[in-house]
Amino acid sequence: MALLSAFWVLTQYPVSVGPVMAVLAIVAVMVGALTPDLDQPTANVWRRVLGARALGNIFQSFSGGHRHFTHSVIGILVVGYALRWGIHHFLRPELIDEAMIIWRAYMIGYISHPIADTLTDNGVPWLWPLHIQIKVPPGPEELRVTTDSIVERVVVRGGVIISIVLIVRSHWDIFLNLFR
Repeated sequence: MALLSAFWVLTQYPVSVGPVMAVLAIVAVMVGALTPDLDQPTANVWRRVLGARALGNIFQSFSGGHRHFTHSVIGILVVGYALRWGIHHFLRPELIDEAMIIWRAYMIGYISHPIADTLTDNGVPWLWPLHIQIKVPPGPEELRVTTDSIVERVVVRGGVIISIVLIVRSHWDIFLNLFR
């Protein structure tokens, strides 16, 4: 979903960033997409680092648990503005433009994650600290995606792959310009 979001944004706001920056932006999108799950000690990112599960437990207790702070509008704004503030206060001025490209890519990935989670059976507490889980569609559970279900694996993932292929195919010249 994050990569699909990034490709769609690139077609709307095409710029030539060069091959290195394009690859860094794609990595930033993927890292951003993992960030909301830092509040879950069993998340992929914590499993890949030795001893990181303890950090995940600490982060979970700070954030209020899985799908709380990091999946909310407040969490998105806090993380986004903190990173943006850090870029403008800790980097040399000549690096800020490139860092902001990476920041935008990261935020696309970050925001795409709770949007995708809104389609699941658990929903997302967009208005945290209010305990209201927003779910789309709002109807019965059977209409929403459940984690690792056949619907998710075939329909959602297949749809995302087909969408990426169609976006890249229909905007091939924009993607070629990224590497010029």
